Amino acid sequence: MTVLNEKIAYLLSTCPEKPGVYLMKDNKGNTIYVGKAVNLKNRVSSYFTNMSAHSYKTKKMVSNIETFEYIVLDNERQAFLTESDLIKSLRPKYNILMKDDKSYPYIKITAQEQFPGIYVTRNRSDKNAKYFGPYPGRVSKKNTVTLLQSAFMLRSCKKMAKRPCINYDMHLCLAPCSEDCDKNKYREAVDAALRFLSGNGRDLIDEYKSKMQAESDNLNFEKAAYYRDRINLLTTISDNYILDTDRNSADIIAYARMKDFVSFFVMNIRDGKVADKKTVNIHQERIEDTDIGYEFIRQYYDTNIPKEIVVYNEIMNREDTEQWLFNNCGRKVSITVPKKGKLKKLADAAYENAVVTLNLFMGQHKNLAGTSMVYSLASFLGLETVPDVIEAFDISHLSGQDAVASQAVFKEGVPYKSGYRRYIIKGDNTRSDTDSLREVMERRMKRGDYPDLFLIDGGFNQVAAVCDIVGDRVPVAGMVKDDKHKTRALIYDSKEYDLQSDRNLFVFISSIQNEAHRFAIEYNRKKRAKKVYESELDNIPGVGENIKAALLKHFGSVRAIKAAGWQQIAKVQGVGVKRAKAIYDYFHKSYGG
Repeated sequence: MTVLNEKIAYLLSTCPEKPGVYLMKDNKGNTIYVGKAVNLKNRVSSYFTNMSAHSYKTKKMVSNIETFEYIVLDNERQAFLTESDLIKSLRPKYNILMKDDKSYPYIKITAQEQFPGIYVTRNRSDKNAKYFGPYPGRVSKKNTVTLLQSAFMLRSCKKMAKRPCINYDMHLCLAPCSEDCDKNKYREAVDAALRFLSGNGRDLIDEYKSKMQAESDNLNFEKAAYYRDRINLLTTISDNYILDTDRNSADIIAYARMKDFVSFFVMNIRDGKVADKKTVNIHQERIEDTDIGYEFIRQYYDTNIPKEIVVYNEIMNREDTEQWLFNNCGRKVSITVPKKGKLKKLADAAYENAVVTLNLFMGQHKNLAGTSMVYSLASFLGLETVPDVIEAFDISHLSGQDAVASQAVFKEGVPYKSGYRRYIIKGDNTRSDTDSLREVMERRMKRGDYPDLFLIDGGFNQVAAVCDIVGDRVPVAGMVKDDKHKTRALIYDSKEYDLQSDRNLFVFISSIQNEAHRFAIEYNRKKRAKKVYESELDNIPGVGENIKAALLKHFGSVRAIKAAGWQQIAKVQGVGVKRAKAIYDYFHKSYGG
């Protein structure tokens, strides 16, 4: 059994179950190991449990760990890239340095050709091609690239044939080898693929949604279905896709604040790579909001000032701050607050890490932790009981599809994750968020063991609908967002309470709403990801998960399997002639073929 020092034990108890990168530190503050994780809490905890199973090197490293830090990221690929960057810049003692990025694959589009193709490659020698990546080893041609082919229908052959191949029949290619191929349509597909891979995926998806709606309004349902399929494919890829910053040298800065506590998170980008990260915690009375960013930058920077500073929080004295930086380094330094795109993703990640850091910082000052905020909330709304237990609800769906709800629980102002719940909305896809809330709250109230307060994502209509179900058993308040999807007010007892009047309470409610939303979005994405792999194959006797996976890996889609003969199906490993004929007969007898 390993005896943990108090600091590590506390850090493990508060470590989030999210993707990210962790940095092990020795007693001199040196980084001795950098690793990546899909689940930070599970991965870091594994170093301090079951020590007998560890290698000699790992045991030696663990014996030198005094503390650890981590960076929360969006997904595994961003963790992979950040880990690689940090290992190269910090050169930790216990890491084996990656020798060359060429060992990791890239997506390549031969943009200079008349009919560009899309490929996976480890060689970036073609100066005229466009490359995107690198990707972790498991991102291979049979998943991400196959999905991209399905979405944009670009050729994947090294040399164009003289007639269409099976990819055309499988709807994976527009067949530029055919005289019937529309050159303009193919170029539009190439441009769309480049837009998506360059970081404009959300704009492209929104554009396809508009086109889908227009085709549906014109009763062109087949064309509308085409755009629907594109949207689903691109959304699936986007949920697991990370974009590289093209900034040569920049610092990403965000801060989170609660009462007199402020935590800053700084991510250093050098030569287009994540070079380091730093956290700064401040506990000081009477800190003015308008001065925080300005004063931090003036005190933080002495030398090594980057060309650009990207901030999550608006700086009130931006021009004065830029002038101060110019005076100190003799060149222009721009300060930007990104609204969308790659830098917005990085700024959002920095803010999320600032919030995590703030919670850790405040947790070390337990007398001023979340308990005080529930008293403030009770006073703000005029509640009869202090809401020691709060349950927050959020609905998530994609254009009405795969609707789910989340229940996030807070005890004494901090997340109580063992109380979290997820709900699959049982009604059809035409139901409104209000109807979905009614269903969820009816199911919740049947369980009993009520909290002190329900917080729901919504305004007057949603609160009224929930109150009809809850009655006077539990107070219900609605969390209202502005047109930028940021928390701005609470609805309670038929009144609206502006949170801008209490900055600390605003941050507290925002953290609750964001946590409920995160939990709902996470579940919705898992549900949709699973749905991608659900198909009519599930209904065929003798086709289990392994066979289904092998078929989809080989053919790329159910539509392609339908188009194949039984002889082609039989070639798939593990299928065999008998099962291949059964699969072929199922589709062709079912559809009258």
